[in-house]
Amino acid sequence: MGVDFQGLNLPVQFKDYILRSVSLDDIEKAYLMRKKVAAESDTILSEPDEITMEGMTNWIKNWLSMDNRLFLVAEYAHDIVGQLWVWFLDNKKKTAHVAELGMEIILEHRGKGLGSKFTELAIDWAKSNGAIRIEAETLEKNIPMRKILEKYGFQLEGKKSCYLKNHDTYENVVIYGKILNEQRCIEQNFQR
Repeated sequence: MGVDFQGLNLPVQFKDYILRSVSLDDIEKAYLMRKKVAAESDTILSEPDEITMEGMTNWIKNWLSMDNRLFLVAEYAHDIVGQLWVWFLDNKKKTAHVAELGMEIILEHRGKGLGSKFTELAIDWAKSNGAIRIEAETLEKNIPMRKILEKYGFQLEGKKSCYLKNHDTYENVVIYGKILNEQRCIEQNFQR
């Protein structure tokens, strides 16, 4: 039986994976996982040499110290093979209802449903923590991620042209959004 963590019952057993909240004990494994993803994929924002143990340590400590943030890891055979982050954009009243999600999964564990499960958990967590809207950005060429977002009802809302530089190529990023509480959004729009 799991423990309620900000609206999620964790850990979650999914196929051969255990999805759970990150802990300080995960720093080294999370660091190695991010380095591997950066080395095997050009769809993330960091180059492998930009990912450091010190940076990962500070990042995890920062995430664990803040409210309204979710940082999950996917464990497989005692290794971390995926990470999910969900956060509220900021603490400004005008955008406090907007959450964003991001994830990374090691290449050999893609295509096994982990990205879909992470997206389900992200949506559930965002809803249970009061989000009205959830967003995600990905490279325009990242078709698997785009298909996952569309599968869960995210709508393509825009594009940032020449946003990411991969080697000598400038790549576009696409922006997806999903309204989580449409009734509340509609009611408030008609009250004006």
